[in-house]
Amino acid sequence: MARIPETCAPVKAKAHFEVALDEAVHTLCQTIGARLNALLVAIVGHVVGRCYHVRRVHVPERLRREGKCCRCGSSQSRRFSRNGVRPRHPLLTAWGEVPIELPRVRCECGGSVKIDFGDLLRPYQRTGDDVDVQIQRWGGMAVSLRQMRKELAHMCIGPLALRTLNERLHQLATLDPHREAEDVPPILQIDAIWVTLLRPNGHVRRDRKGRLRSVKGRVKVPILIAMGLWPESDRCEILLWRLGESEDAKEWVAFLEILEAQGTRGQNGLKLIIHDGGLGLCSALQTVWFDAEEQRCLFHKLRNIAEAIRLPKNLSAKERKRKRKKILKEFRQIWEACRYETMLRRYLKVVRRYRHEQPEAVATLRRDFRSTVTYYALEREFPTWERRHLRAISRLERFNRSLRRRTRPANAYHSTVGLAAMIAQEVRAFHDAQRSP
Repeated sequence: MARIPETCAPVKAKAHFEVALDEAVHTLCQTIGARLNALLVAIVGHVVGRCYHVRRVHVPERLRREGKCCRCGSSQSRRFSRNGVRPRHPLLTAWGEVPIELPRVRCECGGSVKIDFGDLLRPYQRTGDDVDVQIQRWGGMAVSLRQMRKELAHMCIGPLALRTLNERLHQLATLDPHREAEDVPPILQIDAIWVTLLRPNGHVRRDRKGRLRSVKGRVKVPILIAMGLWPESDRCEILLWRLGESEDAKEWVAFLEILEAQGTRGQNGLKLIIHDGGLGLCSALQTVWFDAEEQRCLFHKLRNIAEAIRLPKNLSAKERKRKRKKILKEFRQIWEACRYETMLRRYLKVVRRYRHEQPEAVATLRRDFRSTVTYYALEREFPTWERRHLRAISRLERFNRSLRRRTRPANAYHSTVGLAAMIAQEVRAFHDAQRSP
């Protein structure tokens, strides 16, 4: 049997594999860069209105393209000509740095022509869209900035500065919360969720380096949210969200006026508005007229009734829980009736039975009771609509639950920009989940 010569060194398979992988990644980046540069050149050919070696006299005088001279402001392709290329900062992608050579266009006046490359390459863009998507995905998982930088260090991207990561997360705040609704939903659900925000309280302090820093205090602010629901297709969509200062009538009026300006009103198809019965919101609905029926959320109504039930103090915790559950069941059965007449009989029965034993619970029941049974009229008018869509803001509460999963680990947000970016990210994720089959 032949023996291996002692002079032959062992093969370092892992080192060779890493070298081959680096060469493959470098080749891939060069190929992507060449393809991207070819697309940029094609866009420049569209701007100047001709291919290579074609004279400008063959271009119509009134032909206008997506280019504008920075000196004279002209958009005439006949005045433009190619002016070579210039190296640009490489584009950072998930595969590494992609080299880019940006084509240049010159006008007859000697000025440079500004070209809009669209989503292919934005001005001052340093990171690719795939990197932004990965960073935003980590943000949705509540990963800290330092953990993101540590994970990026193990990828071809390499570590990024904390400020860069923060800017990539906050870029979602540019999404317009006052978006136009494609079509008016038959059902509108309105609610607010409170979050904690840090704001300067007027005091300053010196840090360890002697710099003056503003002292921030914790402030509770509401997020006003409106969701549209289409019961025929079981589709829902966030129509509007806005950061407010309180839940008073003034804040709600400003919020509802935006909805009304978008066309969300009765004459365009709106039939029902479901809300929790807050004083500020109820007052605002009297000011901003939507020409639609109002339905009080039964979940909030039953919760208020449960809090109003008074039980003897000599009962144990288990007996109090059983007694409260039994009383609340009789109240809940009022709205479980299939017919409107049956619901009224149950309502009168509960009032007669508990008006002396549980006066506060009965008073809570009788307060705005008419607005809690509006769904019976909608069921007669639209028999195909399911009752679960007409009685509560449960779909909106599910979306609010996703916001709470983000706000509770954060404890408090240091800026409204970061808070708005988080809300916009959750809204986009909610819409993507709704559109997926």
